[in-house]
Amino acid sequence: MKIFLSSALLILLLPSLTSANDLTDPAYGLWGIGVVNRNLNYKETESETSIAPFIFGGYGAVSIEANRAAINVYKNGTFFASVVGQLRTHQFRDANDNPAFASLGDRDQAIELGAQIGARLPAGFFTRLALLQDVSGAHESHEWDLQLYRRDTLGKIRLLTSVGIQYQDKRLVNYYYGTPTYQPGNAFAAELELIATYPVGNWGIFAGTRSYIFDSEVNNSPLVDNNKIIQLFAGVGYYF
Repeated sequence: MKIFLSSALLILLLPSLTSANDLTDPAYGLWGIGVVNRNLNYKETESETSIAPFIFGGYGAVSIEANRAAINVYKNGTFFASVVGQLRTHQFRDANDNPAFASLGDRDQAIELGAQIGARLPAGFFTRLALLQDVSGAHESHEWDLQLYRRDTLGKIRLLTSVGIQYQDKRLVNYYYGTPTYQPGNAFAAELELIATYPVGNWGIFAGTRSYIFDSEVNNSPLVDNNKIIQLFAGVGYYF
């Protein structure tokens, strides 16, 4: 939380720093702070509300969208290839939330790195396929992530809509949902994301949701009470 609050404070202070031109020149897009509510699918776990920095833009060669950052290594107007990293913000568990399974320990958010390829499609759509590997020692496994997305403008409102499907290796699934008596296999998850931003001068207001629906490998776990994770967020930021 301290890291999130420090990052958020820095983002809000950047526009007012008269000597920060060299620091802020490479920044672009909307940089802000928001409130996030996560309704995780674990039993005995209440929804969590926290404050976090949000970036919908980038810094120099690095493009950033919420919890994911990428650097293009190839781009020709139709196809692209990138090195990508992300923080897995939607899958984690505090062992103390459910005393019956406290002996399993915490299940941490993972830092993942990998590669992605993508293409511009007809009618304003884009697609990308990413392979992400845990490098933080959490689940120590990987996920394939296929996304179809597009950006639209409705008056002043800028809208990002994305649907996706993820294939999670059984070691990842077991890390977050396995128990001594239940060992899940490989799993699929569907994702829906909707983010709206509204500019007000140099500032912007944003709100959105990111939801996941898991298959029976997760839903059959004794750790969960449903197969959905829903995240809601809203906040304010500054356009660079």
